[in-house]
Amino acid sequence: MSLQKEVTPMSQTAMSTLGIETIVNYLGGGVFCCKNDGVLTIAYASTSFYSMFEYSEGEITALNGPSPNRVLSSDQRINWGRLAENLKKRGLAELELKLVQKSGNYIWAICCLRLMIAEDGSEYFCGILEDVTKRRRSIKREREQLEIIKKAKRELANSEERYRIIMEQAADPICDYNFKTQELYCSPPFKEKFGLEVNADGLLEQLYHSDIIYEDDKSRILNDVYSFLNGKNPKSPEYRFKDVNGAYRWYRVRSTVLCDEQKEPLRMIAFISDIDRQKRETMSLKEKAEHDQLTGLYNRMTTNTLIDKVISQSSTGSRHALFTIDIDNFKNVNDNLGHLVGDEVIVNIASKIKKKFREDDIIGRIGGDEFVVFLTDISRRDVERKADVLQTIFRNAHPHDDPELKVSGSIGVAFYPEDGTNYYELFSKADAAMYAAKNSGKDAYRTYADTARQDK
Repeated sequence: MSLQKEVTPMSQTAMSTLGIETIVNYLGGGVFCCKNDGVLTIAYASTSFYSMFEYSEGEITALNGPSPNRVLSSDQRINWGRLAENLKKRGLAELELKLVQKSGNYIWAICCLRLMIAEDGSEYFCGILEDVTKRRRSIKREREQLEIIKKAKRELANSEERYRIIMEQAADPICDYNFKTQELYCSPPFKEKFGLEVNADGLLEQLYHSDIIYEDDKSRILNDVYSFLNGKNPKSPEYRFKDVNGAYRWYRVRSTVLCDEQKEPLRMIAFISDIDRQKRETMSLKEKAEHDQLTGLYNRMTTNTLIDKVISQSSTGSRHALFTIDIDNFKNVNDNLGHLVGDEVIVNIASKIKKKFREDDIIGRIGGDEFVVFLTDISRRDVERKADVLQTIFRNAHPHDDPELKVSGSIGVAFYPEDGTNYYELFSKADAAMYAAKNSGKDAYRTYADTARQDK
């Protein structure tokens, strides 16, 4: 059953708010929307959603329905009413769900979930599922490796030779450093994976000054090693190492220290798991979820989150500026030259804005032809200069050099903290200033303070 047939009042507003069409087109996860009616009746689901569960559209009508076509595992206990109340307060929830395929096999998925309320008051859970079954299996494999290490520790007292044999049984690369003898042992898979011969003398210095560790990860891995030796576990022990083929791949490094009967460090053992595919898939999904697919700028939700985060971390005396920019006469471009040309104009403008601003400036596309730029620690004089830069960018974005379809930009500016202390307040003020610029003849910029004085 399609969303349009199930709930007619929500078809236009809900679909535009959720951006389901965009998600379906660009994300590989299963997209769904279902009623908050206990059985979670499906109002909409993408093709990839049904494929994930090995069903065809129409074979399942509810996530929590009766067997045999029940998607949610029966041993999962979720209070959907309480979840809906939490979503109303927090906006977004992330759940790990155990799910059942048509074949009866279980899969695990991360579900990013939001609550949508239709015009008639009906509540809908809308979300996207990412299959993490392989990732969980990878974690299971790591646990098995830890069990090998624990077994090695038990065997250590009896036979060093038996210890070596056990270590070599591990499929993942392993490094073993003996504190007492200062010997370093690298397992055969380590040598096969990295083609590297290392010795214990100045090991960290060797690695740091070689290209085996990805340049951006060197400082972090060095800090993590020292922290580990001081009894602290790294929060995210994931780094990029160069393999025998010269390619950098992502690996997770798990370490443990074995002590003797006097509690003195005897060995430090690290085993290395290849997580490159899972890591890149996660990074790709995160990138798509946070960015506008046409321009590569931050999308509306991410822009809001990042700006509020910067504001929450601002010190006393900080002064920031929020620009809202709307393309003047953009409808003429779409009507006369078509939406493809309109998209070219938007992409061209977005590219030029990114080149003209700092890397840590927050630039977002929050609507069809509407952009946001957030600049930190900036003076009013610099704001004027940046507004001139933006206006020049828009004035030079003539589609196909057609003077009859010339575009420009109307800009509104609000300042933190005097005009607002969060994104919503600043955006409301900047938006009002932007409309004042449009009403004054377009191709202009106004600050909220200027607009407020004119209204008096």
